[in-house]
Amino acid sequence: MKKIIKLLLVLLIPSFTQACLWLEGTTIDGEHKTFEDKTISSLFLGMSQHTTPKENFKSRFYRENNQTLEYKALKNIMESNYEEGIKQLLSIEKKKPNLYETASNLGTAYELQGNIPLAIEWIKEGIKRNAESHGGTEWLHLLILETKLQLENNSTLLKNNHIISLPNQFDETTTIKIKEKKYSIKEVRDALFYQLKERLIFVKPKDEVVADLLYTFAKIEEQTTVVEEAEYLITMAIEYGFDNQKEIVPLKGHIHASKTSYAFDVTLFILCAFVVLILLNIFIKKRRKNVLKKPLSPLFFALSINAHLLLFSILFVPLYSIVQMYLHHIIFLYLLLIPFYLIAIYLALQGFKDRHIIINPKKSILYTILLYIGFIFFLYFKFLDDGYNDITVYFIAHSLLALGIFYFLRWKMR
Repeated sequence: MKKIIKLLLVLLIPSFTQACLWLEGTTIDGEHKTFEDKTISSLFLGMSQHTTPKENFKSRFYRENNQTLEYKALKNIMESNYEEGIKQLLSIEKKKPNLYETASNLGTAYELQGNIPLAIEWIKEGIKRNAESHGGTEWLHLLILETKLQLENNSTLLKNNHIISLPNQFDETTTIKIKEKKYSIKEVRDALFYQLKERLIFVKPKDEVVADLLYTFAKIEEQTTVVEEAEYLITMAIEYGFDNQKEIVPLKGHIHASKTSYAFDVTLFILCAFVVLILLNIFIKKRRKNVLKKPLSPLFFALSINAHLLLFSILFVPLYSIVQMYLHHIIFLYLLLIPFYLIAIYLALQGFKDRHIIINPKKSILYTILLYIGFIFFLYFKFLDDGYNDITVYFIAHSLLALGIFYFLRWKMR
């Protein structure tokens, strides 16, 4: 079910996922945080792992009437006809020399065929022809191939070593040296994501190279983004064969400690919110006895409704935090907010039922919606300068909520 939800997410809102991604979860310090424009690794890597090369070809490259040699070569590679695909690629190289795509595809084809030396040769050639292709991450592809070649002579190479060695403490700006060249942790993270996203389509469990890279990716996510992503990645690493308990246990311990710290903070917050709610309820009951039936201005009514909405939004935070760990996208949370908001409106209306007459119901409804939308736009003001695509989902979600509030109020006030 979780995989289906993730797949629907990508299919239904591709423009949003390409324009702006929001990664939310618990940091290593036990705080809840939202990261702007961060790749949701668990979403895309999970999809790649459960996609076959044939399915990938059909969804990304299939063209019914395309009969070019390049297309046929790619189709053969995706269908595991490596020898035929390599022959076609070599023919293209002879007719159209120095194309980056040909060199890159030959490197991949030779690797899948098991000819690592030739794969290294062609990936090096591809980097020479276009070092910026694949987001400038082919250096990692080359590093993977060289590691695989070393493993042929030393099968225990990755038992006590990693393809990429990380310092104990780091952040995104920390630089590490890999083969005489320095890369920031951010560059390493981006390269790991890009290369693993493509590699997991072809490489299924178990594979010690992929397992090691997933572990490294988990360490980076743990210290630079959210521990939920690290938890997912370490689970994938174990599935692919990573079994170094000396490293798995501490990492899982850090993840558990961070989530426990956050859970404690949320629990404390819930208790405080309920205490405030109880005290507020006692105060209202005491004041209610002395309140005469008198008309309410539309603005006062609107402020009262929105106060209840805000209160229930605060009480919704714990559920929000739990749900976002699994759905990884804010649009589903708005759907869950609807019943919370309707209950809030109902309770607000009940408070006026026997005590007040509302002047001008239509104006009251209009003020209520305007205040609600105004609050939401204030809440998300920092997103509004990023472009139309970035606010589309927010605008649609909140417009639907506002529409729901309008009809609910109209029904209750008949």
